[in-house]
Amino acid sequence: MSIIKTRYQTRPIRFIELHEHQDWIIKIYSISIKSERVSSTHIELAKQQLTEWLKLSTNYPLTTYRIATLIIHEGKEGCFAILNWWIDDNMLQNHVFVATHEDPKHFKLFSDKGIITCVWELAVIWFERNAWVEHVLKQSDHPNLDASLNSQLNADV
Repeated sequence: MSIIKTRYQTRPIRFIELHEHQDWIIKIYSISIKSERVSSTHIELAKQQLTEWLKLSTNYPLTTYRIATLIIHEGKEGCFAILNWWIDDNMLQNHVFVATHEDPKHFKLFSDKGIITCVWELAVIWFERNAWVEHVLKQSDHPNLDASLNSQLNADV
């Protein structure tokens, strides 16, 4: 059995903005081990990748709603960008990218070997899951996408 190397410490999760990109709306969140929010450099770098990353939405022949969540997380290994969106009503398509300390200006796919996310990012995903269930799935006759988009997490987790 391995010994845990790092004691858990809360990190600030902050909603940054609703960002329109092409015909998508992206809810952007910040998590940082260093400060209250991730650097604007990392936010802009991630936004520059969206055109390419959103092409991954065509990997499955399932409905998307053109609403995504982007979590930008400055962690100990580098800066992670977790991008996900709902497909076919209730399944989450998720991709993780990382810009390492050695190559901080380039995000590379990190989830290709099966990694999903960390404990802090899961808090955002859980929050977004609950908003999706409450405002969209439970109101399937008249889903309230605006209410889902306007439900935003700001907490120290």
